[in-house]
Amino acid sequence: MGDLEDLAEIGPARARLEERELELIERARQGGATWGQVAGALGLGSRQAAEQRRQRLVAAARGRRDDHDFRYAHSIVVLRAAVTELHRSIAADRRWGSRFTRAELVRVTVETALDAAPGGLFALAAQAVDDLRGVRVPGYVGIAVRKVRGALSTDG
Repeated sequence: MGDLEDLAEIGPARARLEERELELIERARQGGATWGQVAGALGLGSRQAAEQRRQRLVAAARGRRDDHDFRYAHSIVVLRAAVTELHRSIAADRRWGSRFTRAELVRVTVETALDAAPGGLFALAAQAVDDLRGVRVPGYVGIAVRKVRGALSTDG
């Protein structure tokens, strides 16, 4: 039975290791490391391989997050989908950064919310919607904001 218990621990240990690797890649890049330097540190042959590795780690982390959301509450799944749509809408707006004073802060808040735990997701989404109150945005962004607002609502 000891071997089976040890074997069962492999998946969670792998997930923790992948989360740590992604965190270190992000910190290295934010600290100014090139993709070539990241590739060298990971023992990969090219900068492209390092970028692909990061994308795989991001996808795995999002998959684990989605699994967690489904176990948490359906309302979190709906909120995360609405925040994802808002993020895409903001990213598609080439003039977003010049639309209003806090535009960049809202963009970063929404981007951070994408991978936040359920409590953080709720708080960050609420902050982004609050920061957008009274701001004129393109129609498609406004639709996404209303979806987030609706997902945050406790009336339904």
